Amino acid sequence: MSAAGRRVVSARSIDVMHTPPEGREYAMGWSKSRPGEQPQQIRHTGELLTHNSIETLLPDSKIGIAVVTNTGMVSGDDAAVMLDGLIDLAEGRSPTVETPFVLRADYVLAALTLLAIALGTLGVVRAPRWARRTADRPLWRAAVRMLPYVLPIVLLIELVDLIGLLMRREGTLAQVALIWPALLIWVATTALACAVVTAARAVATFHTRRHSRGAGHPARVRTKAGDGQDRARTSTGVDADSPRLALPAERYHG
Repeated sequence: MSAAGRRVVSARSIDVMHTPPEGREYAMGWSKSRPGEQPQQIRHTGELLTHNSIETLLPDSKIGIAVVTNTGMVSGDDAAVMLDGLIDLAEGRSPTVETPFVLRADYVLAALTLLAIALGTLGVVRAPRWARRTADRPLWRAAVRMLPYVLPIVLLIELVDLIGLLMRREGTLAQVALIWPALLIWVATTALACAVVTAARAVATFHTRRHSRGAGHPARVRTKAGDGQDRARTSTGVDADSPRLALPAERYHG
């Protein structure tokens, strides 16, 4: 019916739109309740990156309810939660209080953000130790070990496109920041922590290897010892761990 009370769609057309095929629950844009489910509803939902909406018709009570929220993405359940409460009120019941998904997820994202800060700080502090531990390995192996730290940075760069792919919607980084700031803060913090740790390890590796070359540390060669352990030899061929003998100079040269 229009605002003036004039019918704009025939009763048969409405019945067709609200009647799903046999064995299905979804008709022409409308979802129908399962048989036996109370109250019987005919629902239609819509969501974009920045807002959600949901509408339901209650055929038994001739009531229709529509809810539009300025939230989006995976937080679409907040509109459904509010709608369920309004249905309870329309049916004469006290509404059940439920917490939307995003409000629960924000606590998890806050904990992950703090964890990223703590691990990033620890990684910077331990960068010199990491550089010393990997100093005897090829540089490319040390670089390969740092590849996982690039993933959060790539995630931040591709966050909007990834969300758009999952939701089949287009948006901007500003919209993501507006709709779900906790998600963006976590991803950005993790990416920053990984970038700082990577830079700290790179600097520590450079200084450690340059110092090792400048100090001229003796090369270590593998020799067979009686106990099966490796020994360090100096460039003169004398075992570094063996006792040194004091010989007179003339006997030594003779």
